[in-house]
Amino acid sequence: MEKKVILGIVILAILGLGIYIFIDQTSSSKSSSSYQENSEQTGYSITKSDDNLYPLGQGSNIWDEALSPFQGEDKKSYLEIVSDLKSGKINFVWEVWALRSNCPKDYTPSQCDGTILAYIEANYESPDREKIKDLYLSYFKYESDIRQMQTPEGISFEDRYELIKDKRRKMLGDEKSELIFGMEEAQVNFMEGAQNFIQSSKNMRPDERVKKYEELRKKTYGSYYDNVMNREDKFNHYETEILLRENELKGLSAEEKEKKLNTLEIKYFGKEKAALISKARSDQQKEEKILADLSKQEAELLNKYPNMSDKERDSKIQELRVKALGSEEAEAYTRRLKFEKETEGNL
Repeated sequence: MEKKVILGIVILAILGLGIYIFIDQTSSSKSSSSYQENSEQTGYSITKSDDNLYPLGQGSNIWDEALSPFQGEDKKSYLEIVSDLKSGKINFVWEVWALRSNCPKDYTPSQCDGTILAYIEANYESPDREKIKDLYLSYFKYESDIRQMQTPEGISFEDRYELIKDKRRKMLGDEKSELIFGMEEAQVNFMEGAQNFIQSSKNMRPDERVKKYEELRKKTYGSYYDNVMNREDKFNHYETEILLRENELKGLSAEEKEKKLNTLEIKYFGKEKAALISKARSDQQKEEKILADLSKQEAELLNKYPNMSDKERDSKIQELRVKALGSEEAEAYTRRLKFEKETEGNL
């Protein structure tokens, strides 16, 4: 169970980047062929649901949080763009796809990418024009070539990602690879580091464990830390701290645990939202207790009167449910149990 929770948390850290989708695509020549047919026959129709056109998958952040350097009248210089890439304020790949989303649907990939280059040509002067164009042209070529890359069957995620990184540096060089993929690679490094830390720090004092985890995050993300943290879901951070404090929470009474959870929820969500979360948890606990008591009453009834007819049994059980839940909720509860029973063998 703990292993599943750990895996879920570290994967969430890179979900927006869609790295697993990317790797699956790069390992398949069939995907590459499908992409080329799409490009030439149906044009460059960019939609959020078209996986074949997303080399890094289609994480929800790609479209909503792209901070295009081409927005507004005050265009960013090459040095400003580089600074934003190095700080994680801009994710280059998100930028490319955000810009492509504005292309007419009947454009081919080369036509769509050509509009980006034409914009740079028309709106920038030397030497920024050539430097910015070179960055985009280098990425376009990388994107085309990486679709042809095949990796061995059954290779681990870590080994496959190392092959991807090696391919990037051979094609783009260290400097461009860092600008374009530096933030993504930092997040993958943190994914691996976080998993190792959670496994190896089980006996650490809770406060120290949380502190060391945050130090690891800051060290791994480096210059990307602030912008990555601003983009990540606070609920993911809250769940991570819950995991890090798992042993502490297990040793608390119900009242102490509720107080600790409320403190953490105020830390991540503020007092108002923390109060709503606390109420929702309290309501859920009450409902669970009611249903547990009801289940116990039904079992006692069946044990006490084992020879009841089916009709009489169903009637008496429904009486218990109505008394515990009310008429409407009892009907809904009965329908839910019936559905679960009917579908149990099909799941």
